[in-house]
Amino acid sequence: MPTINNIFNIKISSISSNGSINFGNTLHKGHSANQKSVGGYSVIGDGSFSMNRELNNVNDPDFNDQPNQQV
Repeated sequence: MPTINNIFNIKISSISSNGSINFGNTLHKGHSANQKSVGGYSVIGDGSFSMNRELNNVNDPDFNDQPNQQV
């Protein structure tokens, strides 16, 4: 039997560090986050308007800074 999620209204104010939002059946394996963010900001939710007009040039030749080992 498949999972049916009826989600009508949801408002998420904040997700920090290595947080996740899951609906239905979820399997977590090897919690790791491989993402870099340099400068600027991100606006998520409620149709907020962003007026950030910056230019960031980053030269980072390695794909990941730390090796990732999944268990």
